[in-house]
Amino acid sequence: MMHRRENLGRTLIIANPRAHAGAADVVAADLQRFLELHHQDIVSFELVRTERPGHAAELACDAQGYDTVLALGGDGVVHEIVNGLMKQPMHSRPNLGLVPVGSGNDYARTLGMDPGASEDFAKLFCCERVSMDVGRIRFWDDLSEQSGASGGKGFSSEPHCEEFFVETFSVGLDAAIALGCAMLHERTGLKGHALYTVSGLDVFIRRYRRYPLSVSYDREKPREISALMLAVQIGPTYGSGYRVCPDADPADGLFDICCAQGGIPRAQAISLFLRSKNGRHIASKRIDLRRARRVELVLDSRDYPIQADGERIVARHLILESLPHALRVLRPLRT
Repeated sequence: MMHRRENLGRTLIIANPRAHAGAADVVAADLQRFLELHHQDIVSFELVRTERPGHAAELACDAQGYDTVLALGGDGVVHEIVNGLMKQPMHSRPNLGLVPVGSGNDYARTLGMDPGASEDFAKLFCCERVSMDVGRIRFWDDLSEQSGASGGKGFSSEPHCEEFFVETFSVGLDAAIALGCAMLHERTGLKGHALYTVSGLDVFIRRYRRYPLSVSYDREKPREISALMLAVQIGPTYGSGYRVCPDADPADGLFDICCAQGGIPRAQAISLFLRSKNGRHIASKRIDLRRARRVELVLDSRDYPIQADGERIVARHLILESLPHALRVLRPLRT
């Protein structure tokens, strides 16, 4: 563990100026002044503001020759940047740093950062480089008659899409909640925990349903289940601190999986949802927890809500694989 000021080296700061209702743009300007005034000796930097969806991924993919890429914004810009960095060769892939300025900030929590202290810039230089896991998703949108890895009707091996995530993947009600947060934020101005809770209650009251699917863990025989939700976690939280997999370790090479399935009455399901804020849902017999390196899903319909780090995915067949220690991340020193 390093106890000296960290030299970030040549650094690209990618800021989403619209994050947290525009607050990220102010933080980006403050960070630029801070670095210019105090830290020219240990960092040479370039600040770029994103202009459109997907722009951060493009910038990170092109950030060759940089030592560090700093993500300034919420979980959405982190997700895009990781997807860009993962296109670079591992031996030359820059370190990932984070200035959390978003509504959820769940990856920041996983790194032990205080999401409410986004302008404590000095902590950027009091950190350690750690190797963290990344989840890779390969997914197909259409059925074919070719037998797949799950057996029976499957999917062709090509073409497929690929995406990466660093915190959370889910399908079902919890994905519907996460995807509903953006529209709800625009309509109400809610943020953080309150935003996710209100979105959750809206989904449970108006769109409560089960999602039939086939799931296979680590190439075991597939099981047909009727799921309310299935979350595959690298870190312990989503939804601005809901501890869906409280014991998830982002550097153990394993996914932590939380699945609620079967005929759970709506009132009981709402109770489980609210208890997951503090991780107390795991005591319920309705919750199935397990760990795996690989998860394969075949869904009955392509209209299921699916999200990875809060971003929508459309698919019928998905294979998730843990990539151990695939990304070097700057984490604040633990005192």
